[in-house]
Amino acid sequence: KTTLMCLFHDLHEARTGDHNYVNKRYVHDYEEKAIQDLARELPFGEDIISLTREFSEGESLEARISRDADQIDLILELKEQQDLGNKSARDWLYYAEKRLLTDGAKRLAKEVMNTKFSDWWFEKKTEWWVNGPANDQNEPE
Repeated sequence: KTTLMCLFHDLHEARTGDHNYVNKRYVHDYEEKAIQDLARELPFGEDIISLTREFSEGESLEARISRDADQIDLILELKEQQDLGNKSARDWLYYAEKRLLTDGAKRLAKEVMNTKFSDWWFEKKTEWWVNGPANDQNEPE
């Protein structure tokens, strides 16, 4: 359920566009109508409508986890931008972290903030980066 909620929560933006926070001050989205129009003819349309409504209400555990996943995605992108030198990214990171709802997401965000964005793949194996993966002694058998 949570995975489907993560997948479909922004589906309305196919019709309404993805408005930033400034746009949202002046433009009213008809999210519910957009979802209804998109989904009503699908055999699983009622499920999509129900999931997106639940996400918007934000009351269920699945909705809170899905909302946090959306913010973690943003936090990862902003952290990369910050590490690459974008000075404005830190300001946006502050607010994205404040929107997190669950303790697990808050712990994950803290870990992201304390880790260089490329550490998960760039392990500073000089030999590997110089001579390539064919000489890697740690290759799986």
